[in-house]
Amino acid sequence: MNLKILPILCSLLAINVAGQLPGPGTETVHSIAHVKAGHEAEYAKLSGNAWALYKRLGVVLDHPHVVLRGTDEKGLPYFVEIFTWKSPDIPDHAPPEIKAIWQQLEQACERRDGRPGIDFAPVTPLDLD
Repeated sequence: MNLKILPILCSLLAINVAGQLPGPGTETVHSIAHVKAGHEAEYAKLSGNAWALYKRLGVVLDHPHVVLRGTDEKGLPYFVEIFTWKSPDIPDHAPPEIKAIWQQLEQACERRDGRPGIDFAPVTPLDLD
């Protein structure tokens, strides 16, 4: 991850969730998608479709949800997304609909600098007020 964007992400997350921190039993994650050059529009559309699917299936909280698009030092595109699963078990037991869209998202991405196409990590939202 480009550590230069970490303070920006933290600020956006804090603004988005002020007074609305996820409760116990949830899992907030951030992902970095190393999108293939020329596939940015495809990835953005698929990401929006994935979010709509998560909402329809009731597996995510409305907030926090932040999506950012950037370009790394090599000029290659990436997307960062922060959201909260209603349960940490959901990704490991995702229904086939979700697994199918994950495959489509992965196809628009590439391994980069030894990292997978889409790199997920759990994070903890902070109330900075």
